[in-house]
Amino acid sequence: MTPRFTALLATDLDGTLLTSQRRATEQDLRTLHQLGQDRVCRAVVTGRSLHSTRRALPADFPIDYLVFSSGAGIVDWRTGELLVAHQIPGPEVARAIDAMLAHQVNFMVHEPVPENHRFRYRQTCVEDTDFIRRRDYDPSLAVPLATGSPIGPASQLLAVIPLDLERLAALRASLTGLQVIRTTSPLDKQSIWVEVFPPHVSKASGCEWLAIRFGIPHPKTYCLGNDYNDLHMLQWGAHAAVVANAPPDLRQQFAVVSSHEHDALTSACASWASCGLPQS
Repeated sequence: MTPRFTALLATDLDGTLLTSQRRATEQDLRTLHQLGQDRVCRAVVTGRSLHSTRRALPADFPIDYLVFSSGAGIVDWRTGELLVAHQIPGPEVARAIDAMLAHQVNFMVHEPVPENHRFRYRQTCVEDTDFIRRRDYDPSLAVPLATGSPIGPASQLLAVIPLDLERLAALRASLTGLQVIRTTSPLDKQSIWVEVFPPHVSKASGCEWLAIRFGIPHPKTYCLGNDYNDLHMLQWGAHAAVVANAPPDLRQQFAVVSSHEHDALTSACASWASCGLPQS
């Protein structure tokens, strides 16, 4: 039997596949269509929730799978079937909340997948971050986390702190046993979003799940990213690149292709032609 897919191409969304106008370039759309014809599994791997991604991409966007919320969920983009959903057990959520309260950080607790665009929040201090902007982006989705309220499972927690790497390290150290992922805020481009997931969840775990499901050999995995929350995915892929608008330290670690404004996906695919990525 001919395998459904011969390779996996995983790309981040915002700042990578999407331009600053929040759309894919016409050339990158053509490239995505061609990859599909070449039997390449096309996966968008994003920190956005399923709800948020569906607002950003049309239903006929030319991809096969969506890995959303940094690996907390996976959906078949064409059918809408939810294939994977991970969550943090209630006791671990309570432990993470205690750690964030001890560090006096502002944070959010997101509902389990697929309702993880909804969250409860606690503001412990006033800081120069985009916490309030994120909280108020859609007020219908946010509810205050009352003291003493029952704590159940969550898809993730998200703390917002200023650009302070020592503070990030201290918070990370208090969350042992959980996956802690650094993300540069897509809102103000400066604040650090400290995202907390089950220990086995990351963008890389989502990519690996797809590769195993479809029997795609690891040498045929290609990953494109732009920020620190892509690091696990970039380290996992057999072939990895970052866009020209990625932070300098990531550009030193990985091959660099065009910026998200200039057909980054097409640029990456061209650079991977010599590495076995199908090219028509």
